Amino acid sequence: MDTYNAIIGRRSIRRFEDISVPSDVLEKCVNAGRLSPSAANKQPLKFISITRKLKEVFRYTNWAGYLDWEPDESEMPRAYIGILKKEGYGWDIDAGIAAQSICLTAWNEGVGSCILGSIDREKLQEILPFPSDFKLIYLVALGFPAENPEVVESENVVEYHHEDDVLKVPKRPLDKVWIKW
Repeated sequence: MDTYNAIIGRRSIRRFEDISVPSDVLEKCVNAGRLSPSAANKQPLKFISITRKLKEVFRYTNWAGYLDWEPDESEMPRAYIGILKKEGYGWDIDAGIAAQSICLTAWNEGVGSCILGSIDREKLQEILPFPSDFKLIYLVALGFPAENPEVVESENVVEYHHEDDVLKVPKRPLDKVWIKW
């Protein structure tokens, strides 16, 4: 899969199959995050792969809170990668770049993903084993997709489920976002 087609085809997945994510895929994802660009090459990030206590972690995410359906634990992620940043060190943009690298690597392996920033960091810090001088920036939810979201061009950017129960992902048309100069 070439990079452009991976970006075009990858969508945030919010419904997953009840199939574990293989550890070699998690390792590739973490390695991709580790090798991502870092401002001034400070490399302030650590990563935690989470394959246990998934229901508890799921409970502390604001999972698809703005969509018109209630999330079901049977379709929850089957793994997470937490992106941690050393307190007071580096820029949060590093975490966003690493998250995108993780998502594209997962997609290349047939694994769906969703970057989660709306999470209860305090509760997650209580249950996840990571150094106290690091803070959790994002969780990347992972699993084999149980849905196939569709892109629709629209100025209205709110995601929704259509009558056919397919998640529609509005994206602004290219001519509305590209300023040619």
